[in-house]
Amino acid sequence: MLGSTGNDGVKRWAVLLLDPVTTRVFSSAAGIADLLDYGVSLVDDVLKQREPLTTLSGVYFVAPTPEAVARIIEDFGTSRKPLYRDAYLFFSSPLPPELLQRLRGCPGLLARLRTIKEVNLEYLVLNRRTFSTAQDGALRTFFGAGAELAPAYAYEISVAATRLASLFASLKEMPAIRFRAAIPPGDDFPPGLEIRLLVAQRVALELHERLLILQHAGLVPEADTCELVIADRGADPVAPIIHEWTYEAMAHDLLGPDLGSNNVFSYEAETQGGKTERKEHVLDDRDALFSELRFTHFAEATTRISQLLDEFRQKNKAASFKGEGGADLKSMGRLVRALPQYREQLSKLGAHVELATRLTASVDASRLTEFGKLEQDLVYGDATSKEVIALLSQSGSIPPAEKVRLLMCYSATHLEKMDPVREQQWQKVAGLRPADLAVVTNLEYLGVPVYKRSKGMVSLGFGRKRHRAIRKDREGSEDDQQYALSRFVPLLHELVEDAAANRLSTDEYPWVQPPSSPGSSRAPSSAEATPKSMMGGVASARTLRTTGNWARSKPSGNLDRTESGNMSVQSGIGGGPNRRIFVFVVGGTTYSEVRAVHRLSKKLNRDVFLGSTGIETPVQFLDDLASLANPTPQAALEIETPLRQQY
Repeated sequence: MLGSTGNDGVKRWAVLLLDPVTTRVFSSAAGIADLLDYGVSLVDDVLKQREPLTTLSGVYFVAPTPEAVARIIEDFGTSRKPLYRDAYLFFSSPLPPELLQRLRGCPGLLARLRTIKEVNLEYLVLNRRTFSTAQDGALRTFFGAGAELAPAYAYEISVAATRLASLFASLKEMPAIRFRAAIPPGDDFPPGLEIRLLVAQRVALELHERLLILQHAGLVPEADTCELVIADRGADPVAPIIHEWTYEAMAHDLLGPDLGSNNVFSYEAETQGGKTERKEHVLDDRDALFSELRFTHFAEATTRISQLLDEFRQKNKAASFKGEGGADLKSMGRLVRALPQYREQLSKLGAHVELATRLTASVDASRLTEFGKLEQDLVYGDATSKEVIALLSQSGSIPPAEKVRLLMCYSATHLEKMDPVREQQWQKVAGLRPADLAVVTNLEYLGVPVYKRSKGMVSLGFGRKRHRAIRKDREGSEDDQQYALSRFVPLLHELVEDAAANRLSTDEYPWVQPPSSPGSSRAPSSAEATPKSMMGGVASARTLRTTGNWARSKPSGNLDRTESGNMSVQSGIGGGPNRRIFVFVVGGTTYSEVRAVHRLSKKLNRDVFLGSTGIETPVQFLDDLASLANPTPQAALEIETPLRQQY
């Protein structure tokens, strides 16, 4: 795309025009150095007024919206001088025919048009195995009270389907799609929940329709080449709230807003002159140490940081002389500040020393080891309300959010225990406000039966068949079981394992269309492929077309930027038992689930990718839950930072 202005071998400088959607898409995959290498001297917002730059080419990478098309036409309209020497148009998803006709009706544009392409890039690459459709506020949009009646509900489903289709088109994959089936919740749940729980099904069906169009255009294979499982946040409401004890997850949990959406860690450092300055360090795959530590247990991460600092001291006599011999984090911090001549070498290591120091202080200040152990005991059935009451009775100085999270772990695993009397009792024991308890009971909006049910009512435990949502405890050799507080594994781990082993239930996760690949699960009958929730519903009127035989041994995608953190697709197999597995979580995924996918890819020797409407940190999840009773419609991809940048 960026190299299109120099196809004749002559390097020409260009302006890159983006909109709010493509700004974040582009930022997740490229940096300033990439732009300069391809001759981009300026990045600008296509939706704003701009000055003419007639010596430069205009490279437009925009979503196919009426607003963007109107701006392009205005830039080359007959009423004024064209803004750029020529135009290169790239659309992030298929361009509707009516918008193409509008472009054709602009003679000034046609005279200068050099390229027009649909590049199918409308998703964010978060790391080598994780992507996002960047739908901020999706949990509120899909699960808030009355959300199913709001225009944003249908619109965001369409956005999710469009962006997922762009992913599979760019990877040249055709997925066999499964979705989490909705179980009728009963009258005791919040009104409209039955319709809202169909969100995974509706995304699956709309995505399938878009893929059929792309298939007809030859943009995806004729038959399924991979598997896609679409779930929703209600499938595992514990994962966003339980304390995760790995390095990356703890950073986003305990530092929260300090990291921001750009993963920038800010900290105070001492300069050579003895003054204090604020430094910033980006936590992403460009930092080799962060890549090494991100999925490790915090205890192992701090040990590794200490080891690296010791190695540095051994190699540098000045460091050994000035060091105080201690391996604790405070000593390491003093060492970093005491060595101005080695500051450049120690800058990245120093950032991690400061990060680990702050995380340790947060754990100690809030007694998180006690809370974390009890949370995991609750999840695995080794604790009851008795232990919760005992801890909350002694936690007067603990932040209310930590108490709320503990009660949510209890309520999401010990179902149907709440009633008005017990609500008041929990408020008194924990010292919480009614608004705090409302966050706990708002789990009902995700289909979790927090309140006691009338006799004979259906329970919607996320274990489906179990009254208590007790999980399978992992073997001691798995993950980080040698460390304390590392028992928790998200249910997505089991979901992927079951999908890979062809044992995922077709009742809980039916197919939109049975897979054609002989390496997939047994193709169920038409009755099995259609869940009970679809019978007589809005989806039953849709006709799903059959595709041809699959035949593909190698992927056509060429995205291979694993070292820089972008998605890796080069090692997958198009068909057969080792074909790729994609999981998409409507309503947000978590860092524990990101970790699970990375580890399962190694364990299964198979490409596994995780997508979602966004990343839900515990702080964000609590805020979203608090708002479910009165949701505010959210627009996809709200731009937060000024776009115009001069390089």
